[in-house]
Amino acid sequence: MNRQPKIFIAIAAYADPDLPRTLDSCLANAANPERLTFGICWQFDPDGKDLLGRFENDARFSFVKVPIAQSGGGCWARNQAQQLYDGEAYTLQIDSHMEMAPGWDESLVRMMAELPADKPIISMIAPLFRIDGDGWVSKTTELGVRSSRISHWDESGGWAPWFDWGKPVAKPHSFNRFLSGQFVFAPGFWCDEVRQDPDHYYWGEEFALSLRSFTHGYDIFLPDRIVAWHMEHRTAPPRRHWEKGTQIVSAKNKIALERLRMLAFSDDATDQESLGRYGLGGERSRTEYERFSGVDLKNKRAHPDVFVGRPPDPITIKSDRDWNDCVALTQSADDTNAIAKG
Repeated sequence: MNRQPKIFIAIAAYADPDLPRTLDSCLANAANPERLTFGICWQFDPDGKDLLGRFENDARFSFVKVPIAQSGGGCWARNQAQQLYDGEAYTLQIDSHMEMAPGWDESLVRMMAELPADKPIISMIAPLFRIDGDGWVSKTTELGVRSSRISHWDESGGWAPWFDWGKPVAKPHSFNRFLSGQFVFAPGFWCDEVRQDPDHYYWGEEFALSLRSFTHGYDIFLPDRIVAWHMEHRTAPPRRHWEKGTQIVSAKNKIALERLRMLAFSDDATDQESLGRYGLGGERSRTEYERFSGVDLKNKRAHPDVFVGRPPDPITIKSDRDWNDCVALTQSADDTNAIAKG
């Protein structure tokens, strides 16, 4: 059992009281918990409780601990967590408030071995779970695994697409256009090769990561079964870096969206050079990503499949005529459905 390939679990947590529960779920539901290692960027409140003491003497856990006053935001924290990667065979990036399915580690390793790709990634927007007042956990299962779709994409958001659940997936080995930052299972070296850009913030993060991963040669797939759930926040959401105030948030968003512009929309070679290791990869082009995903970056439009979440099979744009079906999305997600059906 000790010879099982290791899984490095990268977590960024901002004063999240649910982090210990997430760690317990990872361990308790793993078929082989000995194979797990954890890299955690813990942004702690100095006035809060010590939540992690019982994990600190466990050799499987490594921490970067930073007072919340010194936090650089979610992407910065994910970058910090990824730097704790130590050559494990696989990496799993998750949020700090998750519930894992029994045998999740075996399921993901098995899926990875079956996927028809040299560098596969498994990613999804996880279904939700909730905890009632008595501590009872209920999990959403009726729709199964669902693809990702663009639900909002316009200039007001700096042309950073907003993702939501798409159509239920009916078959295994289904491609997904976009990564979801809350759940990414990849070869371990993804932590080094496509490390999170610390200057991104929140909006645009997942699209940038999807584009960078694809151009580095990774193929993105959906899992063939539910392996994790994300907490549904029924009252107040967890604390976030943007509690620091609108001035700080505005400044960080300005930087992040400018980096997204250079990455996704600029043809200027100097823009790519300025991004350094956080730019596009060299194994595929941005144009190839557009044909795979059906997202026309230059004209800010997309194929209707993108807006309903019909998975690529294996690419969305099979001929130049398919571009004629593309539409711009400038209104609501409800309008998107009407456009796609029409």
